[in-house]
Amino acid sequence: MDNNDKAAIFFFGIPVAGLIYCFLGIGAMMSSPYLRDHALVAGGAFALVPFTVGAVIWTRSSARRYARKDGQK
Repeated sequence: MDNNDKAAIFFFGIPVAGLIYCFLGIGAMMSSPYLRDHALVAGGAFALVPFTVGAVIWTRSSARRYARKDGQK
């Protein structure tokens, strides 16, 4: 994958995936009476998923960077 493909995924794919995730969360809240009754818990769960994914990606990439010796690839 070259740099242009990575940039396209970063600039277009990630925001689209975020919008789809938001629409899924809103749709779930609208269709489920349980989620409407427990909106704080459901909202916290919906917010925790992207935070966890971002933290895992960041941690794995940082670990890879620190695993390299003297900046070698």
